[in-house]
Amino acid sequence: MERQHLKLMDMIATFVGALDERELFQSIISHTGRQHARFGVSRSHFVAFGDAFIWSLEQQFGPAFTPELREAWIALCKAVPVK
Repeated sequence: MERQHLKLMDMIATFVGALDERELFQSIISHTGRQHARFGVSRSHFVAFGDAFIWSLEQQFGPAFTPELREAWIALCKAVPVK
């Protein structure tokens, strides 16, 4: 499981690092969505992950996790296309 944790953190860092490069960001997001679809991940799985991820950020950062940051992270989570 530790390997999966590291992969997740690397992927989040990759998403955030590519935010200012629209084409690169879209390419990374599309590739990630396709890869996960091959593993049988459905939209409902991404929704559940997104909800848990946002909750964990809220718990970790408390009041520093402003409504604006919350909405930005939600938008990022929704950007991953799942077929």
